[in-house]
Amino acid sequence: MKIVRWAAAAVTVLMSLMNVGVVLGGPDQKPSTLLVVVALVLGAAGFVAVVAFLRGLSWGRPALLGVGALNLVGGVVALAARSEGAVIGIVVSLLILVLGFLSPGTASAPRRASSPSAV
Repeated sequence: MKIVRWAAAAVTVLMSLMNVGVVLGGPDQKPSTLLVVVALVLGAAGFVAVVAFLRGLSWGRPALLGVGALNLVGGVVALAARSEGAVIGIVVSLLILVLGFLSPGTASAPRRASSPSAV
């Protein structure tokens, strides 16, 4: 299950990078200010969610799933607006959700070496 956890983190980082990349726009595109702000906030939230998820914090998995769901909504809106890259955003968002659901809720606690007791 560790590979599923890392895969969920990887696709979330990918989506966050795509969100941050909206700021750059295309050669003939100038994104609106609202779109830029929403994309930057969602991208930053994705990075925070990944760190919390990988550290096994109690709110990490719900945050990861929330970021995936918000990105999915954004992808559907972009598809309705016939925006370039909408299908890719939807596919990556669905991967976040599926892998997030399949991964364990929290990371297993690291094992501590047992110390010999003093006699």
